Amino acid sequence: MENHPPTYQLSENFDNKLNKFVEKFLQTGFETFKEEFKQIDSFVEQALSDNSERNDHSLRRSEKEKYLLELISFKIYDQLNREKFNQCEKTIIIMPDCLSIHDYDCLKTDEDYGDACQSCHPDCQAFQITELEKKYDVLVLFSKRKLSDQLKYQAKQLGGDTSVIGVACIMMLADGMRTAHEIGIPARGVLLNYTGCDHWNDNPFASEFCVDSLKNILEEKYER
Repeated sequence: MENHPPTYQLSENFDNKLNKFVEKFLQTGFETFKEEFKQIDSFVEQALSDNSERNDHSLRRSEKEKYLLELISFKIYDQLNREKFNQCEKTIIIMPDCLSIHDYDCLKTDEDYGDACQSCHPDCQAFQITELEKKYDVLVLFSKRKLSDQLKYQAKQLGGDTSVIGVACIMMLADGMRTAHEIGIPARGVLLNYTGCDHWNDNPFASEFCVDSLKNILEEKYER
């Protein structure tokens, strides 16, 4: 009886085809995003020369290729999850601490499974997200270190089918969407326009994202 591979089967020249594909992918990606990626190489070079004892060297030294890979991964996950996301009754929005204009003096609550914005400053983008919380009856929280535990807990508390929208930087968003996928929660995402947190800056400042991108996801799902 002949065996039939259920999904894929590598051809004899597969490695050659894959190498050519990756080479073209990187070349096209770096050319397409040359404006957005123009500072990465110099930052990585500086990070490689940093011999301090900080615990985020591996993140700061991420090569430009990794940025491109994570960027594409985010977009593919976002597209694959779109239909299931829209079918879920409940929605959680997870936002990063670095959106707060108060940085370490932020007035958010201190909770085990997600701090809540206290809407203390209208110019803060965390405040702007909480305004959407009221309109769409969604749950908005700051991210915690153990994302899987946070999502599992909050999904259980909400009951019903739960989905999540992550707001994060290139190096964090796709990874968070993978985590959500592993525990069966369909995720969509919105990228930060830039990162202001202390991983990347000696003097941290508030990060920024496009609020309209988040609104579009919610409007599509809830049709209002």
